[in-house]
Amino acid sequence: MKILFLPFITGKAALGSVSRCLTVAEELQNLGHEACFVTSRFISPYVRDARFDYLEAPAPGPPGSRRPIRTIVDVALFLNLTDETFIRQSFEAEQKAIERFRPDIVFSEFKLTASISAARHELPLVSTASTPAHPEFVSPLFSETESEQEHGTEGFNRLLMEEGLEPIQSVAELFFLRSHVKIVPSSPELEPMLSGEDSLHYVGYLLYDRWEKAPLSPALLENVASPHVVFAYLAVGEIGPDRYVDVFSRAFDNTEFHVVVAVRSHPQLTVLPGNTSNVTYANFVPGTILEKSDAVIFHGGQNTLTAALLEGVPGLVVPGTDFERDFNARGMAEIGAGIHMNADNFVLDKVLSAARDLVQRDYGQRAREHGDGLRALGGPSKAARLALSAL
Repeated sequence: MKILFLPFITGKAALGSVSRCLTVAEELQNLGHEACFVTSRFISPYVRDARFDYLEAPAPGPPGSRRPIRTIVDVALFLNLTDETFIRQSFEAEQKAIERFRPDIVFSEFKLTASISAARHELPLVSTASTPAHPEFVSPLFSETESEQEHGTEGFNRLLMEEGLEPIQSVAELFFLRSHVKIVPSSPELEPMLSGEDSLHYVGYLLYDRWEKAPLSPALLENVASPHVVFAYLAVGEIGPDRYVDVFSRAFDNTEFHVVVAVRSHPQLTVLPGNTSNVTYANFVPGTILEKSDAVIFHGGQNTLTAALLEGVPGLVVPGTDFERDFNARGMAEIGAGIHMNADNFVLDKVLSAARDLVQRDYGQRAREHGDGLRALGGPSKAARLALSAL
């Protein structure tokens, strides 16, 4: 069989989305099936590197004016995913891909036009799913009255009417609710709200081994004598390098910790910060660093959360006011595998105290226990089988 993958397309490389698609695509390929993609120019190099066929589609215009990101609808509005010109360009690119590749199944990773394209060609649709993308999800960070769920539906509803499909009341309905098979790369403990959805399956994790299991440079830790290694990755968010470089250098100087910080070419940095006796900076650090780590300090991204739990590494999570990262941070804290820290508390004494709590108390044991549970849910191999079951 042939499966067409539709990863999330934004005005930049959405690496988390394409990595989950590539993970399932390679599992399907190992089972003797074919995979192909609709990508943007930002992510086609990763698809090409994995040797999958693809068709490039337009990306949306630059993000709009900065707005509070309270729901997945706010994300769609901010990233111009609800612009009608982009909606129709995406839909047309998907039609071309379906005509060219003749897939048997469509696999969507937060692609808003996927259900419309699949319905036109009467193809089964498989989608990843998450609690923050559910229309009924309201972040504790914001009041329910602040939600703008009804915004951005006009362009989609015109296209839906043209295709003879039911209109939507919220853009969030298009992320996964109309899919035949829904795959959650998480667990019921972390995402209990989804457990009542029809045709929904928890698979624990979807991590791309080509990136997560890349070899760790021996030089990275060769001079580290500290008893505890901490991996830190704060991505682009409220805690930027102008702040974390100062906090890390002062918090961990002459302590039992050595911190390895991945900056991932942060836009605020033109050069890497200088290393200190207890802090090392690198542009990219593969996920294998977690095998050597006793704790992780991160922003609340799902892939980092999952990778940490699979390795039994507890986390200090500083999500700021990003609703999705905050959801993940609360989940890690609720299962006892991490500490959820408000951005205002990201100061040297509280960061050091939290790191000591993570390695001295039972957070690591809870992380290992939940990591075992995630692994038992089946991961990429189960996701591939579920995708095939849609036909």
